[in-house]
Amino acid sequence: MSIESSISNGVEERKPIKQYSFGELRAICQKTAPNPARESIMGLLSRFFAIYFTKLFVRLGLNSHAVTILSVAAFFCGLATFYLGNYWFNLLGVLLMFISIVWDCCDGEVARFRQTAGLVGGSYTEPVSHDVQYGFGFIFLAVIMYYTQDYPAYYLILGAVAGISKLLYRSLELRFWNIAYGDASREQIQQIKQDYYKKPLLVRAFYWFNKNAFSSTAIFTILLLFTVIDKVYLYFWWFGVGYFVLYGLLFLKQVYLINVRNLK
Repeated sequence: MSIESSISNGVEERKPIKQYSFGELRAICQKTAPNPARESIMGLLSRFFAIYFTKLFVRLGLNSHAVTILSVAAFFCGLATFYLGNYWFNLLGVLLMFISIVWDCCDGEVARFRQTAGLVGGSYTEPVSHDVQYGFGFIFLAVIMYYTQDYPAYYLILGAVAGISKLLYRSLELRFWNIAYGDASREQIQQIKQDYYKKPLLVRAFYWFNKNAFSSTAIFTILLLFTVIDKVYLYFWWFGVGYFVLYGLLFLKQVYLINVRNLK
């Protein structure tokens, strides 16, 4: 499908968004999205729905930062519904969390359509929004369940451990990337990403499991699973123990790589 646009100074002149088909919008807004081969199943599903909201947000005149704020708001509204202590409202809360994930895809798509994508959105606004969700989301839900469902106090600790461990994990990734690949060119970075497919099957299987069981989209997937079977308390054990173990494994791996590569 061709996209009618002219290019001036390297910038495409967009038609009014209502004149684009969804296929054309996917070509524009999702062409530089994360590699589909490395996205979680839930990530792929949310990106399928995202383009419909993206078209709506652009028509409403929202920018990418406003969409990010809506995404974070939907996430915490979803958790807040658990305060009602009703099975069906809990499922509604999980649905709101899914909408949050979909909108999380939309902020980048809106930026790509408006051609406003830059360092602030991709390297600050969106990562910070995720940090807020990780840092407060687990303990926020734990406090709700503690006061409304009489969960034991140690679930507050599990919620705190989950959030802290996830943030520390993200910090470790960033720090190691800076010392190992901070001077890499764009071409070298692309090669590093391509090398993923050369890794042993067992390693790629672990990456797949991690992406689908402990990523930002997995927070929804796992909560959906345990909400459906009405055992929400397992959510705290899954992420409290899981993120703590993953943080420890990543730290040991990086210490090993630092010594092997003699990074200084």
